[in-house]
Parts: sequence; structure tokens; C-alpha cells
Amino acid sequence: MEPRVVNKEAVKRFVVQSTQASAQIERWSVPAGYVRSPKVERFLAERQHRS
Repeated sequence: MEPRVVNKEAVKRFVVQSTQASAQIERWSVPAGYVRSPKVERFLAERQHRS
């Protein structure tokens, strides 16, 4: 069997698809148009400043 040559763009596409599929399986995907509540935004902002 001959080795296959895969270009970088194909690898990037595969990584994106794989990451999205993994997020959906683990229920980490966020629907398009989703807006976080102000309370969540404050919580995330506080966590970001601590790091």
C-alpha cells in the first residue's frame, strides 16, 4: 500500500470536524445565536481576572 500525502488544509478540516463532533457528544456545543445572561458574563469575567 502506498503512503498517502495529506495537505495541511485537509488536516485542519479534520481537526475542526473532530472537535465539533466531540463537543456535541459531550454536550458542550452551544447553539448559534445563544446569548449568555449578565450573571454568567460577570462570573466569567471574574474568573478571567483571577488567572
